[in-house]
Order: sequence, then structure tokens, then C-alpha cells
Amino acid sequence: MDCISTLLQMVEHDSTIKPIIVENNGIRETFLDALGCDVLYTSNNFLELQHKGVNELLDLKEVIQRYNIQDDDVIVKLTGRYKLKDMHFLNEVRHNHNNYDAFVKFFNVCTFEYMDFDCVLGLFALKSKYLRTLNYDCQKSPECEFAEHVRGNIDKDRIMEIRHLNLECCFADELRILHV
Repeated sequence: MDCISTLLQMVEHDSTIKPIIVENNGIRETFLDALGCDVLYTSNNFLELQHKGVNELLDLKEVIQRYNIQDDDVIVKLTGRYKLKDMHFLNEVRHNHNNYDAFVKFFNVCTFEYMDFDCVLGLFALKSKYLRTLNYDCQKSPECEFAEHVRGNIDKDRIMEIRHLNLECCFADELRILHV
């Protein structure tokens, strides 16, 4: 809850950002309804798929469809367990969305190393058209497949490689905290 509230406070007076919370455990009333922004309830978490990345991608595609998001609109995806520490990433996207199609930190969160074909999937920005064409084949991690999709479909001059996300990540499996 703190992560979501912090983000909403950061963007409260920014008319260029439209926060949409996606809750993928079915349609029902939740505390999210009282946060003062759009909430899209999906049932994608009930699907038994090979990894959570597929469920999240289905959620993103549902947002694109339901909100009629255009191909050149930039979608910022932030996982609800992750907390932005400041506006750095959002400012990069806001000031550079005409020059770049993707804003990604290529980094392996397990080895703590930069990697060309791995990324932090908890926070990225990407033009909608590239999310529409993304499909996981589940042969690798979603982070690796996403990084490969970005590198394989977007001109390298249109990818902003983010060095510092200023993000606090809480990994669900072991509740490990990482600052990236």
C-alpha cells in the first residue's frame, strides 16, 4: 500500500501521467477503490500459466485495450511491491518520450550485474505498440524474454538504457530488498 500511495503522491499534480492500478485477482471491492485513481480488475492471476510474466503481460494488454491506448503512447509499468524513491525515472520518460521508445534497466537482479539480455521487469516504460507484439514463449525468464524483445524490435538509438531507477524492490519469494 505504501508503494502505491507514494507513487500517487508523486504524480498527483502531473497531468501527463494517468495512474491505472491493475489488480488481477478478480472483480470485487478493495481498498484500492479509495485511492482516487482508476483501478482495473482482471482475473488473469487465476490462469495457470508457465510464469507470472505472462499474467502481467495479459494485464498490460487488457489495459491497452480497455483504455484505448494508442501505439505511440508510453506505458510505465511499476510492480506494486516496488517503491519509487524519487521522480528520476518518471522525469526521464516525461522529458524524452519523443526521442525513445523504451526506457529499460538492463540488469540481472540475482547476480547484480549489467546484462544486455536481462532487465528489471518491475519498472520500465515502453511504447504500447511493443507491448502489443510481445508474447512470451516461456523458454527463459520473463526478464530475459522482455529484454530480447526490446533489443530485437527497437532500434538501439530508440532505447534509453536507464542506469539508476532509484527503486526499492521487494522480491515476493524471499522478501529480499534490493535498491536499483
